[in-house]
Amino acid sequence: MELEPLLAQAVPAISAAVSQYGADVLRRAEDSAAPHTVRLGQRLLAWLTGHRPDDADGLARAVTDLAEGEGGEDEQAALRLELRKLLRDDEDLRREFAALLPKGDAASATGDRAVAVGHNEGIVSTGDGAHNVFRQQR
Repeated sequence: MELEPLLAQAVPAISAAVSQYGADVLRRAEDSAAPHTVRLGQRLLAWLTGHRPDDADGLARAVTDLAEGEGGEDEQAALRLELRKLLRDDEDLRREFAALLPKGDAASATGDRAVAVGHNEGIVSTGDGAHNVFRQQR
């Protein structure tokens, strides 16, 4: 099982959960009202810390840094590095971790104003000065 595709799916989901709940995501039970990506991030963190509790200190530190920081590239890179450390040498652990991720190709885009959407519940806009209105039906 390739490590890079796992990280490409896991880091955004975990980052979404951290942005929703902060470092408390490590202790919080799964919130069924949270969006799909946030719930996935919660499940991934809970699984990793449950299966590798002795090795999860670095992961917990990365999650805390991500929560306390601005969620920028550096914090996400630190999270990615800690996930890589946990998963790189254990094929069985990677296989089990991969089973938690959604099947199919992950959406991926690179470059200025690139957009890739795997699942969307709102507006995606990349234009300069765009004015978007989102009205929920009641």
